[in-house]
Amino acid sequence: MNPAVILSTDKAPPGSYNTGMRVLYIDRLFFLELAADTLLLWAAGRLCGAVRNPLRLLLAGLLGASFAVLALLFPFISRWYGKAAALAGMLLLSYGREKRLGRIALAFLFLCAVYGGVAAAVTFAAGEASGRALLFASLVSLGVCALPFRYSARKGGISVLQLRGEGGEVSLRALRDTGHLLSDPFTGKPVVVASEHAVEQLFSTEQRLALNATSVMPPAERLKRLGSGFCLLPVNTVGGEGLLLAGKVQEARLDGRSLGDGWVAFSGGELRGAGYEAIVSGELD
Repeated sequence: MNPAVILSTDKAPPGSYNTGMRVLYIDRLFFLELAADTLLLWAAGRLCGAVRNPLRLLLAGLLGASFAVLALLFPFISRWYGKAAALAGMLLLSYGREKRLGRIALAFLFLCAVYGGVAAAVTFAAGEASGRALLFASLVSLGVCALPFRYSARKGGISVLQLRGEGGEVSLRALRDTGHLLSDPFTGKPVVVASEHAVEQLFSTEQRLALNATSVMPPAERLKRLGSGFCLLPVNTVGGEGLLLAGKVQEARLDGRSLGDGWVAFSGGELRGAGYEAIVSGELD
């Protein structure tokens, strides 16, 4: 999807494509496009506060890299309708479940436009399109575009958080904390943090009995006793690294907007902040 990579002025060797002026090495083009598209898609989701799934982003990057190579070999697919189809496919693969897909698409196009200009300047200055140079161009693009997108969303404040689990529902006042970065390492979804006491009604009677019976045990030992429906999440704080026990949530709703399923991590103590009982990511808007 990104501008073609100019590599040398030599005569085209095997495994490359001669544009008439310079040579494009197909294998290097593919991997550079894969890295650039995946990173820019991740950056677009990051700027818009969207859930980022590494596997879906990689598949979308593979689609973009494949299109870039095929567009060189078969120029007719590089017309506007081919590019539109490739863009739509990449966005649906990476963020098809997001309600703010239009906003993510605008962020991605904006990043690609900035990246194209920066990459061309870096390539011209360096004399070649090395992976390091294009990675630098991607990071510069993210930095240039971060402020208008990042601060356009509502951050901070108190929201109403509704959680539904196997045993029932609870409604909590949640602090939208911009410094709260705890997420599911497999799906990238932000994780809610709340005291165990505040969310115990989410779980079945059997699970609540098991939670009470193991309350003084370390998280790893508790997980062995609790079984399915719970997990351990790695966390980094100013006090160091550790693990938090988390329970499965069937659905979370923030100010009436569904966030889907996920995890609620137990804080290890009561959250007695200024009018809140849980903490959620400030990027959830």
